[in-house]
Formats: sequence, structure tokens, C-alpha cells
Amino acid sequence: MSDRVINNIYDAIYNENYRLAITLSNKALKKFHNDPAINAMKSLALVKLGKQEEAEELARSVVETKPVDETILQALNLTFKGLEKYDEIVELFKNAFEADQTNEEYANQYYMALTKVNNFELQKQTALKLNKLFSNSVVNKKGKYFCWAIMSSILQSRYQKDCPKALIDKLSEQMILKAIEKNFIIDYEGLFMYLTILMNQDRNKEALDVLNGELGSKCIKIEIERNRLNIELYRKTKQWNKLIEVCKTIIENNDHDNFNCFYNIIDALFILLEENVLAIDYLNNDTFISVYDWIKKIQEEELKNGINKIKRAPFIAEIELEKRIIDMTGFAMEKHKNIFINYIKKFGDKYCCFEDLIPYFDMLNSDELLDSFKTEMNSLIKTNDMTVNDIQRNINIEKINFYLGYDINNEDEMKNYVKKLISLYEDTLPFGAKLEDTERQFGDDYLVLAASLLIDYYRSTKKICYVYLAIAILEHGLEKSKFNFQFKIILMRLYSILGDVFRTTDLSRSLNLRSIQFDTLSFLYTEGMDSLSITQIPLQIYNLGLSIYKSNHIETPDVITQAYKNETYSKIIEILDFYNRLNNSIQQVLYHQQIIRIEILQIFNSIDKVNKYLTSIDDKYIDITDDYLSKCTDNRDYKVFANWKKDDINLEMKIRCRPMKNILWIQLFGLIPKILKYIALKNIEQVKTDEEKLENLLNKDNLAIEILPSEIANGKIVCEFAKFVIEANNSKETKEISACTSFENILKLFKEKVNSLINIKPSIDITFNIIELCTSILEAINYIVLFIHYASNISPSRKSKNLPWVVNIQEKKTQFAEEIKEQVNAFDCYLIELSKLVNSKKNKGNEAIKEIFGVDGTLFDNLMNENSELLSKVFDHCQNSWNVSFDNIVKETEIKMKLF
Repeated sequence: MSDRVINNIYDAIYNENYRLAITLSNKALKKFHNDPAINAMKSLALVKLGKQEEAEELARSVVETKPVDETILQALNLTFKGLEKYDEIVELFKNAFEADQTNEEYANQYYMALTKVNNFELQKQTALKLNKLFSNSVVNKKGKYFCWAIMSSILQSRYQKDCPKALIDKLSEQMILKAIEKNFIIDYEGLFMYLTILMNQDRNKEALDVLNGELGSKCIKIEIERNRLNIELYRKTKQWNKLIEVCKTIIENNDHDNFNCFYNIIDALFILLEENVLAIDYLNNDTFISVYDWIKKIQEEELKNGINKIKRAPFIAEIELEKRIIDMTGFAMEKHKNIFINYIKKFGDKYCCFEDLIPYFDMLNSDELLDSFKTEMNSLIKTNDMTVNDIQRNINIEKINFYLGYDINNEDEMKNYVKKLISLYEDTLPFGAKLEDTERQFGDDYLVLAASLLIDYYRSTKKICYVYLAIAILEHGLEKSKFNFQFKIILMRLYSILGDVFRTTDLSRSLNLRSIQFDTLSFLYTEGMDSLSITQIPLQIYNLGLSIYKSNHIETPDVITQAYKNETYSKIIEILDFYNRLNNSIQQVLYHQQIIRIEILQIFNSIDKVNKYLTSIDDKYIDITDDYLSKCTDNRDYKVFANWKKDDINLEMKIRCRPMKNILWIQLFGLIPKILKYIALKNIEQVKTDEEKLENLLNKDNLAIEILPSEIANGKIVCEFAKFVIEANNSKETKEISACTSFENILKLFKEKVNSLINIKPSIDITFNIIELCTSILEAINYIVLFIHYASNISPSRKSKNLPWVVNIQEKKTQFAEEIKEQVNAFDCYLIELSKLVNSKKNKGNEAIKEIFGVDGTLFDNLMNENSELLSKVFDHCQNSWNVSFDNIVKETEIKMKLF
């Protein structure tokens, strides 16, 4: 084989012309039959084309030849990396290393492959072997391989289950002491390993001595690192006076805005007070007086810098200090109100002012003090000759009033307050006339407050018109502030309440989420999408979201290997924690289960297709064990919403279209497809096990926290199906004729579902709940079709075809099928009527809005400019999405009717 052949194939892959690469490979293989280098290149091209199975088979055949050629090794490395088969990479480089143990490059490649599979014990043994084999190499001059072994031992103690942790920690300590003796520990990264070993054994005092001793001084060149570790260790060793001193030193070293240090000082101070004196004696405590005076001194230094350069942390520290005093004594005084007022005067023109003060409003613990504060604060509102700074201060004051509670007693008063907020917003628009498109209008938060109030009234009155108004207000604001994040996330949730997939999707795409945000923020718009009978859009969104987990598998191991190469050991634990948190994310499981749920609905046009799909489902995301759940991490960020009202539940919870999916939902939607899969595979023992799990789950009292009633009912239908399968499998020729109640139970459950829908009078007050109920009935029909098909094939033995039990089952099945058809027909008629009603309102938004608002219509006339046009546009958005949802449900229902 010539290098020219390989180079041509490589060039094709490099230029992303993968089909050409395969063509060239096939052509070359005719001449150089089964050549490992060509096969390695071909396997890489196959991976790039998404032909994983073919690529894996070919790559493994090359691995079996135990190649040592660099070209082959690197091609196979990239192939297995694309396949996420890191164990195969380990085997690949292990073979190469064992073939030539003098080759330091192969040795390094083998060790780096091990770091990707988290085999810490083997990592340690291999690093020690490398240290012995290459003790005099340039790479290992400063004990690099020995330090790799130490770090591997630390990771083994931290992450490996059921390992002798105490023994491993002792071994790690012996190794690090040997490294110190050999002068391998010369920088922060080496010191980090030593401190970690000591802290893992709760020997924090010794860690402090090392940190502040000769070795610490030698290794730490940046004092900020020593200070950070000192703070952590002083807290662990409860050396509160030293904690106060080190934090003071950091702040005095030109770091007046270090909130963390101020909080540490106050924490330490009050722990000392509780340990040494009675609460009422704090005014006579020297440490308290010293800290209080020191905070005042820092404030004075800040005030000298001028009003526009003042750091906030010293002033927040004073409020925190006073809050702790009130927590201890229970007494609030006039001065506490004055501290708030002074803070608003100094920082009210900063966006963060309101958020800074939220944790402290409970300090105003009497009506008299609170009323006095509101009166004095409201006197700071400026209405004439305003500047942008005045607008921000006014907004912060409005937020504080809103948070503390307005006295609104009826819908008229609510309407007037909403109109006031909109008017305040309109007054600020001239100040933002020259803002860039990417900037927010100065008064945007007034609209968020207005929408929040309307949402509260929607929840208390169940009037859907308030949702439309909140949407119209925020859409109005979005026209001016096209990148306002709060507008978009609230709008997405409100459109989800109305069951609008299209506008929700448009808004989600405009967020332009990247990387980790798919894990932390996508729940804002994906929670109910799988319940609205629109398939392609959710599938695209879920698969896009899954890309972050694939990137985590492929890219994060490379970051870890790079940390070993660069000897930045302090980063490795941080990276591994991130990797595990993302790898075990609940959102990842939800993506997969929602995809399975939608695809079952999508594929259900023949029994054979459904069974083929069910049997192909990977157990990884449906076999939900207790061990699996114990590892799950919830990385969803629930705090992104503006929570500007003191309430038992926050804004995020108020505007959910459904209960938040969590562990119970994951269990249910793991068990449903899993049971159906193993029924299709005729694995009755597994069905028995999972039916018991499902029944136990359905008997839990707290299901409604996460699961909708319609979803619970579908779980019960599948549970009855499983019971029937088990009973049929256990049946004998003497089986009682009266046996098997699954037909009656499923029919009852299905009738209840259909009746719960058709008892709702068809109207254009469409919401997520209506469409979700229709979709869940469609799902139930799918399960029942499978059930009837299974029952049709019941025959315990060839000779029992006409025995009483079998005859009885067939009679029951026939009668059951007829009654189910009646219910499906009723469902279909209702759907057609509702679909016609929705279609009739196409491009008739104004007319529809009048119907939806009814007598409340006049209440909100002229709420804002172009009020009716905005509301009409909102309805038109929704009507388009509803139309597609109902058309799909009607179409799918008619397909199912042919399968009975």
C-alpha cells in the first residue's frame, strides 16, 4: 500500500467529502485486500456519515490486528471517539504500548485513554509503571508521571464506589510525601493535591499549617489563592477570629466589593457572639464593636470616591449585620428603616438595588415601621424633569411596593393599576428612542409587573382573558425591546398555557441558547410540547437539546486529558463534577422519554411497525432503577424568572402549563414503554416485574405533584394490559370462565377519559389542558389497540382453542372492541366539531377575542395603544397552532379506528 493512497483518503475526510473517502477506500481495498490502514480510514469516514454499526464492526476488525502504526492508531482513535467507545480506545493503545514498552508516546496515549473511562485504579498503576519505565525522560523530569498516579489515587477515593477510602487516602498521603521529598511539589497544583488529601481525611488543621508553612509559601505565587483556601479552612476548623482577620485583609487590599468576605466576617462574628455572650450583650462585645466600626470605616472610604463609584458591598454588609441583630433580639427600630432609605438614595438608580434588598424586607417587622418606610420611600419618586437614573430609581421603588403588597381588592382596582404601569412604561419610551436594537427600554420592568399582576388574577379567577392580556402587554414591549429575556421566557410559558407550539418555538429559538443552557433552560419551553400532537417541532427541539450531552461525552474527556498534560490538577475534580452532573441530568432523561413518547404516537399506523419500534427502544432510558435515580441531578434553573412579589409560590411556578416533570414522571414514562416493549418481546417475567413496579407507583399518594390525571389514567390502562398478559400466560385449560377483569377496567378508565372531554362544551377557550386531554385519549387508544391485538391471539395451547376460558376471552374481546369503538366515535365527533370551530376563527381574531373576554371585554378597552390589534394577533398565533394540533389528532384517530 502506498502513502499516496492513504493521503488521498485522508484529504477527502479532511475536506468533509466522506462519500469520496469511502469510494477511494473501496477502490484501494480491491488492490490492497483488507489493509488495516485503509479500513481504519474507511471506518472514520463511515462514522462521519452516521453509519455507526458498520463503522464499529470495521474498526474492531482492525483493532484485532493489534496495529502500532501511528496513522492507523489515530484514525481508529477518532473513529471510536465519534462512536463514544472509549473502552475500545483503551484496548487500542494498550495493545500498542504492550507491543513496544519503550515508546513513551504510546505509553502516554494509553494513560490518556484510561482517563476517559474513569478507571482510577488502573490509571494509578499505569502512571506508576510509566514513572518507572521513563524515570529519566525529559517529560518526566519533575515527576510528572508520579503526580499523575497521586491524582488518580485522589480521584479513586472521591469517585469510586465501595473502595477502601481510608486506605487509599493513606496511600495517597505516602505518595505525596515521597513527591515532596523528591522535590516534585513545586507549585500550586502540587500543593492542591496535598491539601485535598488532608482535607479528605478531615485533617483541616494540618492542611492549614501546610498552606501557611514553608511548602505553601514556596508553591503559592498568587496570594488570592492562599486567601481563598484560608477562608475555606478557617471555616472548617472554626477559627472564627482568624477568618474575620483574613477577610478584612482581602477587603482592605482594594477589594471593597467582595460580598463573600463581608458575609464570612458577619457569619464568624455572630457565631462568636452565640458562643461567648448572651444575645442582649452584643453592644458591649469588643469583637462586635470592632467589626461594626470597621464596616463604617470602609463605607466612609467608599463615600470619598463619589456617588457614581461607590461599591455596594459595605452597605449591604451593614444591612446584613442589622438583620442578624434582629434575628437574635426580635427588635426592629427606626434606624433599620433609615438604612433602607439611605440605600435606595445611594443605589436606587442601579438595576440591582431591588434584588439587593429582597432578603432584608422582613426586618421591617411591624405595620407601623413598614408604612413609615413606604411613605418615605415613595417620596423619592420623581415625576418631573426625569433622567434615566430617575427612571431606574422609580422602577425599583415600584418593584419594592409590588413586592411588599398593594392593597388591590377587586378587578377594577387591578385594571387601574395595570393601566398605571403601562402608562409609566409609555412615559419612559422617549428616553430610549436612540437605543440599539439589542438594548432594553428603560421602563420594560413596568410591563413585567403588569403581566405578573394579571397572572395572579388568572390564577385566582381562572379567566383565560388575563393570559391573553398579559401576552399582549409583553408582546407590545417585545416590539421595542427585541432581546428582553424576561419578556421572552414569560411569553413562552403563557403561550404554553394556551397550547400554542409555534409561537413558543419561535420565542425559544430567539433566545439563541448555547451549550449548557440546553440543560439548564430548555425546560422553560419543552415541558408540555410532547402533549400537543405536533411531532416534528418537538422532536427537532429535543434532539437539538441532546447535542449538549453528546458534546459532554466527546469533548469533556479531552479537557480532562489536557489537564493531565498541563498538570493543572486543581481543574480535574471540577471538570469531572461538571461531567457527572451533566451526564446524570434529569433533563437528558426527559428528552429521551419525550422523544420515545412522540415517536410511538407518530409510528402508530400498523401493529407490526409499533412492535418493531417498541422492541428497538434502548433500555437505558426506560429501565429506571433506584440506583439510576439516586445519581440523577436536576440542573434546571428555576430562578431565571423575575420573582418580584412576596408570595408562597414564585412566578415560574405560577405559569407552568403542567406540573413540573420530575422523578415520578420519569418512572411512569419509563415503565409504560418498557412494559409494552417486553410484551412485544413476549418476555413475561420482565412484564411481571415491571407491572408490579407500575402498580406500586400508581398507588402513591403524591402522583399529582408531577403527573396529570390523564397520564395517570393511561398508566393504569397499561397496568391492566400487563395484568392481562400475565394472566393469559398463567392460564390453564381449567381456567374459570369469569376470570379476567382487564376488559371491564380498561373500558371504565377509557370512558372516564372520553367523558371528561366531551362534558366540556366546545368553545374557542382553548388551552393546553384541552389539547393535552385529546392527545392523552389518542395515546390511550394506541394502548387499547395493542391490547385488543394481543387478546385476539390468545390461545394457551393448540388443543384449547374452543375451551371455555379462551372462548370467554374472545367473547369479551369482541364486546370490548365494540364498546371502545363507540367511545372513539364519540371522541372523533367531538374533535371534528372542535376542529371546525377553531378553523372557523381563522383570521377572525377580533371576533374570537370578544367571545373569549365576554363581559370582561369592556373592562380592558383602551388598556394600551393598539390593544385590540395586539389581542387579535395573539389569538391568530394560537389558532394556527391549535388548527394543526386538532387536524393531527383527527387524522390519527381515524387511522386508529381502522386498526380495531
